[in-house]
Amino acid sequence: MTDIAVVGLAGRFPGASDVWDYWANLVAGRVTTSRLSRTSLLAAGLAESEVDDPCYVPVRGLLDGAGHFDADFFGITPKDAAIMDPQHRLLLQTAWEALESAGLATDAPFGRVATFAGAGFGYYLVDRVLRDPDLMREQGLLAAVLGNEKDHLAAKVAYRLDLTGPAITVQTACSTSLVAVHLAAQSLRSDDSDVALAGGVCVPYPQQTGYRHEPGGIMSPDGGCRPFDATAAGTVPGSGVGVVVLKRLADAVRDDDLIYAVVKGSAINNDGTTKVGYTAPGLPGQVDVLTAAYANAGVSPSTVDYVEAHGTATDMGDAIELAALTEVFAGRSAPCSLGSVKANIGHLDAAAGVAGFIKAVLALHFEQIPPMAGLTAPRAEIADGPFVLDDTSRKWTAGLPRRAAVSSFGLGGTNAHVVLEEAPARATVSPPTAIRATSTHVPHAPAVLTVSARTPAELATASSRLATHLRSADDISVHDVARTLQSHRRHFPHRLSVTAWDLAEAVDQLGQPLRQQARRRPSVVLLFPGQGSETPGMSALPYAQHPTFRSDVDECAELLAPLLGFDIRDVLLDPAADHIHRTDIAQPALVVHEYALGRLLLSWGIRPKALLGHSVGELAAACLAGELSLAQTLSLVARRGSLMQATAPGRMVAALITPAAAAELAPGIDIAAINGPDNLVLAGSEPAISALLERLTDRGIRHRQLPAHRAFHSRLMADAALQLSALPWQHRPRTQAIISSLDGQLLPRGGTRPSDYWATQLRSPVRFHDAALTALANSGPVFVEVGPGKALTSAIRHLPEAHAAATITLQSTVDEPVVTAAGRLWAVGATLDWSVVRSHTGRRVHLPTYPFARNEYWLATPTPNRVTPAPAGAPQEDTMLGRIIAVWTDLLGVPDLRADSDFFALGGESLLFLRMIARVRRQLGVDLDVDALSGAPTPSTIAAAVAAAQERE
Repeated sequence: MTDIAVVGLAGRFPGASDVWDYWANLVAGRVTTSRLSRTSLLAAGLAESEVDDPCYVPVRGLLDGAGHFDADFFGITPKDAAIMDPQHRLLLQTAWEALESAGLATDAPFGRVATFAGAGFGYYLVDRVLRDPDLMREQGLLAAVLGNEKDHLAAKVAYRLDLTGPAITVQTACSTSLVAVHLAAQSLRSDDSDVALAGGVCVPYPQQTGYRHEPGGIMSPDGGCRPFDATAAGTVPGSGVGVVVLKRLADAVRDDDLIYAVVKGSAINNDGTTKVGYTAPGLPGQVDVLTAAYANAGVSPSTVDYVEAHGTATDMGDAIELAALTEVFAGRSAPCSLGSVKANIGHLDAAAGVAGFIKAVLALHFEQIPPMAGLTAPRAEIADGPFVLDDTSRKWTAGLPRRAAVSSFGLGGTNAHVVLEEAPARATVSPPTAIRATSTHVPHAPAVLTVSARTPAELATASSRLATHLRSADDISVHDVARTLQSHRRHFPHRLSVTAWDLAEAVDQLGQPLRQQARRRPSVVLLFPGQGSETPGMSALPYAQHPTFRSDVDECAELLAPLLGFDIRDVLLDPAADHIHRTDIAQPALVVHEYALGRLLLSWGIRPKALLGHSVGELAAACLAGELSLAQTLSLVARRGSLMQATAPGRMVAALITPAAAAELAPGIDIAAINGPDNLVLAGSEPAISALLERLTDRGIRHRQLPAHRAFHSRLMADAALQLSALPWQHRPRTQAIISSLDGQLLPRGGTRPSDYWATQLRSPVRFHDAALTALANSGPVFVEVGPGKALTSAIRHLPEAHAAATITLQSTVDEPVVTAAGRLWAVGATLDWSVVRSHTGRRVHLPTYPFARNEYWLATPTPNRVTPAPAGAPQEDTMLGRIIAVWTDLLGVPDLRADSDFFALGGESLLFLRMIARVRRQLGVDLDVDALSGAPTPSTIAAAVAAAQERE
C-alpha cells in the first residue's frame, strides 16, 4: 500500500482563525462555542416567539468573518461574489491557503492537483438568493445554480485555482470531509493525481442562530457537547472549514516537503439496513469499516495510541461507536486515548471529519494528545474497555512509531475511518553560521526574504504578519524563511525584499517602509563603470560568499598573472591595497571584478535587455556579450592599461557644464565623457587643468577634480590608441545586445565591431548620456550598476528622462552583500532562479499565508429597478452609454465603470456576457451581433453597435 503524506493544512474553526490557533485551543481544552444574546438573535431575524421558547438553545460554534471574501484575488465580480454561497467562498480561500501551506502556491502551474470536497446545506440559496425575484429575473436561475449548488463546489475550486486533477464534490452528510480524505488518498494511489486537496465547509445563513432542542432528539438541551461523558445529552451545531493537502509519501520525501503525518490506510462503507432507522448509527457497519481500514493500512489497532472519534455526545451514537471501537481494539495491553473535537467546537456537519483529521494530524506532529474538553466523568462502560479519556493535555510518549486514527460517520450510514502515522524523521540541515566576510573566512551570504501581495495594503499586512510570526519562531533559521518565500510562494506585483543575517534583523527590516511595484516586463540594463570606481578589496565579500564569483576571479587571476607579473587578487581582496588606483592595475582589476559580478547575475537567471559599459567597463560588457573571449579580454585590458599608464601625466575634472560652455571656457581641454546634458568630465595636461579649475571656481561652476593622473579619452591618449590599433583584436558575433558608449547606439545581437573599435574608444569621449537615452527608450527600464560604487546609477537618476526608471547598485559600498541586489531586482519585477541565488538551501517551513482582503459580499434588500432619465438634450449615444453602463454595473457589481472598461478584464465570463447582450437587446429593442462584439466588449463599443443597429432599422 502506498503511504500518503499530509503536506499542507488550512482551516478556520470556532474561536480559531487558522489551524495553529485551533491547535492552541485544543491543547488548552477550550470550549469555543458561543452563547448568543437575545439581541443578536433578534437582529439576525429570528422571531421573539422562537427566541423566547424554553426549548430554544442560543448556542453555536461561530466562525468569525464568515462573510469575508477576496473576490478580486480569484477574478470574481462583486455581483457573482454576492450571489455565491459563503461556504463556496470560504472553501476557495481555504484551498489556496492549504496549497500555500504545502509550498505549492508558486508562479508555476499547479498541474495534476485533485479536489475532493463537500459543503453543508445551502441555506443562502434557499433563504436569500431564491427569495429575490428581481435578482432571479436579472441574473437567471443558472447564475444562482452556479454560485450555490454543491455540484459546482469542487469544480469551482479547480477552475479558479487552475487545478487539472479530478474535481469531485463529495456529499455523505456528517462524514463528507473524511470520505473526501479517503478518496483523495485513492486518487494519489491510482495515479489520477500528483497532489490532492480534501476538505469540507459548513456555515449556515444566517450564522447567528441557535437551535431548538426536542426531548429525545440529538441536540443538547443545555448547549454543551460532552462526547463519551456520563452527562452527555446531545450535540451542538458549529461552523467551520478545513482543507488538507495530500501527496504520495515518496514524492514528499523527494521534494523535502514539510510532512505533518502519514495516511497509512483508510476505508469507507455504509450501514445498509443493519440499524434501527435511516438516521441511526449501525454497529456492524462501524465494526466493518474499522476492520477494513486497519487491513488497508497493514497495521494492527493495537499499535494505535489515539483515536479521534466521531463522538456526537448522543446516547445512542456514543454507545454504538464505543461498542464498535471496543470490539476492534479488544485485547490491548495499554489503554488508547479517545477524543472528539466536537467537545470543543460543536458538530461541523460536512466539515466535521476534516476538523477531526486535522486535530489528529497535529497531535502526531506536535507529539501531544489534547484533552477531552469539558470532561466531567467518562461513561461507565469506558472503565472496562481499552480506552481512556484525558482531562488534561499530555506529552505523547514515543511509540514505534506513533499512530492515530480518525472516525467520521454520516447521517444515512456512510462511514469512514482513517489510520495515521507520525511523519518520518526529516533529514537535518545545519543552518549556516551568520558571520561576515573576513580575509580568512568564507561565510554564507545573508538571506533574502521576498514578501509580495496584490495591493499595497495587503503587502503591509503580509509583512506585519510575517514579522509577528518570526518574533516567536525559535526552531527555524532565516534561510528557511528565505527559501519558503522565494521558492514556495507566488510572487505578486507589490513587493518588499529584506536582506538579513538572522531572524531578529529580518523582523527589524520588515518594519521598514521601502516597497516596490514590480514592472510587468522589466528591461534590465547592466551598467559597467570605468576607472575611478575601483576600491581596494572590492572583491573580498562576493569572493567569500559566492562560489561562482570566486571561481571566475580565480580563473581570471591565473590568465592575467603572466601578463601583469603579479596576482590581481592581491588588490581585489586586500582592503589596504591602495596601489589599485594605478591605471595599469585599476583597469584589469575592474574588468575582472565586473566580469565576475556580471557572470554571477547571469547565473541568477537575470536576462538583460542590453549591456552598457563606461570606458574600460565596456570591455567587461563585451566579454559577457561573447564578442571577446575571456583570454582576449584580459590581454586587451592588460595592454590597454599599460599603454595608458605610459602616457604623459594629465588630470581630469568633473563639472556641471554644457559642452558648448566647456568649449568656450576651456580651449585646449578635451571632453572625456558626457554623462548628462550638463554633466561632463574634462581632460587635459596638468597645467591646462589647473587653469581650468581656477576659471570654474571664478564662475561658480560646481566641479570636482578626479583622482586620475592621466588624461583619459583625450588627445593625450593618441599614441596609446595608435599602438592599441596595431594589435589584431578579433571580434565574434554578439550573443547579447550592447549599447556603445562610443556613439550611444544600440548594437544588436549577432553583429560585430570593427577591429579598430577599442583604439577609437580609447581616444574618444565616452558618450554615456547618449547611451543612457538609448537604454531609457526601453519600457520599464531597470539599471543595475555591475561594479563598485553608484556613479553611473546616480548619473541616470539625474536625467529628466529617467523619472520612471529604477536603479540598483550591486556594491554601493564594499561592505554591502551583493545578494541584496537580487532582492531589489526581484522587487522591480525581474525573474530570478532563487535556487542559485541562495547560498544555503534552507528548509520549507510553515509561514503565515496570504492576507486576503476582508470584503463583505451580501445581496442587498431587493429594490425596484429604476432607469434614471438622461438630461434633456443629451446626445442619444450618451444616453445609450449611460444605460449600458447601468446594465454592466448591475450585472458585474463593479462601481465607477468607464466607457472603455473591458467586460472580461472586470471578471465577466462568457455566460454573463451573453446575459448582458440579451438584456441590452431587450431594453433597447435592437439586434446585436454577439461574435462581433465579443472581441472588444466595452460600454462604448456596445453603445456604438446599438446606435448603428438603430440607424439600420
